[in-house]
Amino acid sequence: MKSSKLVVLLAPIVLATTVVSGEASASDTSIALGEVAVPEASCGVDHAALRTAAEGELRIVDVSKLRKRRNVLVSVAIIGSAQAPLAFTVNALLRDAKTGTMLAILEGRARAEGQPDADVRKQVLRAALRGAVRQIPDALAAN
Repeated sequence: MKSSKLVVLLAPIVLATTVVSGEASASDTSIALGEVAVPEASCGVDHAALRTAAEGELRIVDVSKLRKRRNVLVSVAIIGSAQAPLAFTVNALLRDAKTGTMLAILEGRARAEGQPDADVRKQVLRAALRGAVRQIPDALAAN
C-alpha cells in the first residue's frame, strides 16, 4: 500500500522532468566555425582576423527559437573585396555537422567611403560577416 502511494506521488514529478528535459533538447542547436578562407593577400585582411571576427559573430547567433535540433558547421570566405571604395563580400556556407549536407549559402556585403585605416577595414569586414551570419536562424528554420 505504501509503495503504491509513493508511485502515485512520484509519477507527476517524473513525468514533468521527462517533458521538460525533452523540450530543452529539442531546441538544442550548436553552431561551430569550420573553414575560413581569405583568397587574396591584397584585400588587407589576414586569416586570423577573419577567423576571430567570424567566431565573434557566431557567438551572438540566436537559435533558441529553432524547433529542430541540429549541429551545424559554418564555413566563411571573403569572396570579393575592393579598395576604393572599401568593400567586402562574405559568404557563409552552412553544413550539417553529422552528414556534411549543405544547408545554405548566405551572403553579406558591406562598404565604406573614403580612405579607410585598419580599424575601419576590420569594421567593414565584421559588418559583411554580420550580414551573412544574421541570416543563419532563418536558413536553419527553412531546412
